[in-house]
Parts: sequence; structure tokens; C-alpha cells
Amino acid sequence: MTSLNLASPFWQGMIFLFAALLLLWETWGGWRRGVIRSAIHFSAFVFSGILGILAGQATAFVVEKPMPGCGFLFGALAGSLVTLVVLALALFLGAVLFKRTAHQPPGLVRVLYGAGGAFFGLLTGLVLLWGGITIIRTFGVAAQIAMGNRPNSASPLARTALTLKDSLELGPAGKVLESADVLPPEIYAMIARIGRLTSDQEAMARFLDYPGVQEIMQTPRMAALLKDPSVARAAEQKDFLSLMQNKALFEAVQDPALQKQLSEFNLQKALDYAFPSEQSSPSHKKKP
Repeated sequence: MTSLNLASPFWQGMIFLFAALLLLWETWGGWRRGVIRSAIHFSAFVFSGILGILAGQATAFVVEKPMPGCGFLFGALAGSLVTLVVLALALFLGAVLFKRTAHQPPGLVRVLYGAGGAFFGLLTGLVLLWGGITIIRTFGVAAQIAMGNRPNSASPLARTALTLKDSLELGPAGKVLESADVLPPEIYAMIARIGRLTSDQEAMARFLDYPGVQEIMQTPRMAALLKDPSVARAAEQKDFLSLMQNKALFEAVQDPALQKQLSEFNLQKALDYAFPSEQSSPSHKKKP
């Protein structure tokens, strides 16, 4: 994968400026809403996301049985819908049932009511920034993978995503933000290395030679899949939608024996085997 780095102090400054303005806006908005409305506001963001994830997983499980390959799509749609509905309903009820700070009696009560709201507003802003860091870094890694060895032919969207990611991670401030990310650095490193397999034939050959991969490939289900022309064609063309909808692939991953092998498969060791020169890299060492 390309070592192109598009980090820019200007864009890092813009990201920090946006973050500061968002925190100020949410804190001021929390003061105006008052402690009860702001507490509901904060809780709505957190719990609507949790309920959306659970609803998406349940929908995917139910839909996957009669419609193999469609569970992920319907689960994502259902999860998003539940998140938006719960969030909108909670915000609407909070706005209708509880008073703003300006409606409280003047004096200490109003100050305390507004200060509590500002606190929850600040928490809401921090949650939004926390999620924003993960989104920027995830899309940046995806853009980096998509560029491969052709950075000059990358789309403007991919270059923008990578610019934001590299700028976010620039310098000591970037290290602090990385430490606040929901996902650990090892996840991003693993995603990047998986992406590199598609453009590095030697690494892919070593990956396929790894004993654990060979054991999985020699199972009857996987052996049949490897001989399936539609699977081979979709994989070669990177047509992931077709792969997700492939009935043979769905039946294979539902095989209990294959599921057991996959659950015991150590992907990190297989990637270390594929990229032996990086095994001693500090970025892949475990923290003491």
C-alpha cells in the first residue's frame, strides 16, 4: 500500500477549530435547554445508538434465514431507522414535557438549572467528537486501502478522507486524539494489512501458505467454494455485494465445523506470517 501522507497542519487546525466550536455550541445549547432536557438529549444519543445496534443485529439474524446475503443490508437499514426514531422521539418528548432554563425562576435556581444543562451539553459534544474521531480514521484507512499503489489516480473523496485522517493524527496532539479513539490502534493496523493483501501478490501467497489458512481451505465447504466460478469471479472483481448474496458462501459460513475453525483462527498471526518484515515493528508489539 502507498506510503503517501497527506497530513496538513492547516487541516488539523480546522479540525480542532470545528471540535472547539462544536463543544461550545453543545455547552451553550445545554445551558439553554436546562439540566433535564440536556440529560435527555445526552441519554438519547447514547441509548438510541445502542438500541439501533441491537435492532440491526436482530433484523439481520431474522432476514438472513429466508433471504441469504441480505441480512447485513436490512440490518443496517433497520438499525439506522430505530436509531433515528428513538432519538427524534426522545428529543421531542424532552422538548414538550420540560422547561428551558429561561423559564425557571431568576436567581440561584436558574443558574444551577443552566449549569447542569451545560454539563450534559458538554458530555454530548464529547460523545459526538469521540464518534467523529473513529469515523474519520476508519474512512481514512479505507481510502488508503482503495488508493493502493495508485495514489495519483485516487478520487477527490478518497484523498479528502486520507487528508483528514493524516491531519488528525499529526504531531503530539494527534497522538492524544488517537488515544481517545474507541477502536484500538491494532484494529486499524489489521484493516490496513488486510487491504494490502489484495495488492501484494507475494504477501497474499505467504498468507495462503499459512498452516491455519491451509486447514480452512482444505475443508470440504471451502474447497467447493474455491471451485465455484461465480465466487472466483466476484472475488477477482472485488464485487463484495455479489459475494454477500452468494448462497453457497452463505451456506459455507453457516457450517458449524467451519465456524469452529474460523473462531479458532488467529488472523494476527496469519498477517504476521504474510508480512514477516513487520513482525518486529513497534506498531505491532503489544503494550506492556
